[in-house]
Amino acid sequence: MDFIEDRKIDTVIDVGANAGQFGESLRADGYRGKIVSFEPTASAFQILSQKAASDGNWEAHPCGLGATPGTAVLHASQLSVFNSILELSDAAQLHDNRMAVDHTEEIVIRTLDQVAKQVDGQILLKIDTQGYERQVIDGGRRTVARTVGILMELPVIHTYKEEWHLHEALQYMFDIGFVPAQIQAVGYHGLDNVSAVDFDCLFRPRGKIDGCKA
Repeated sequence: MDFIEDRKIDTVIDVGANAGQFGESLRADGYRGKIVSFEPTASAFQILSQKAASDGNWEAHPCGLGATPGTAVLHASQLSVFNSILELSDAAQLHDNRMAVDHTEEIVIRTLDQVAKQVDGQILLKIDTQGYERQVIDGGRRTVARTVGILMELPVIHTYKEEWHLHEALQYMFDIGFVPAQIQAVGYHGLDNVSAVDFDCLFRPRGKIDGCKA
């Protein structure tokens, strides 16, 4: 919230909204700007859409985002916050048995640049897609260039196949002009409760304070 207030953010794009937990936390912390959420899972979207409808400044869209438009198979876990287009790795069952896949759903995929054409203002982009973050950015480079902050959950321990490593994500973000502003541990491993599985990384555009051109 300090970052949101400092950057005068008035629009949050919420990719991988699940049942609207992130939007609710923003409202609870005093954010009153626009929220635009995307969630492809049918059961989660039903809850999300009800919350958005009662809010007045919150949009909800029933689709996933990726590098190219089309369709994909979503692996829906027993606990829906673990839903992902990517398949679970062997390490997943060691972390949390609720990650086990309950069923699959065919979902619609659009690109961030498609859905965000009419979105303006001071934008914070939040992506929580369980290993599919890079694909979201790849399909939204024009939108990403307009953001003042990007919040992503990035892994240390791979619970999904083919997800990027933390160092790869940091290098990718640097290459497109962003550096970390804040990093916070999110989840800890089921077999080692002092070792983080992933981190929430908040990125900002590179600028003068970094000794780099913006």
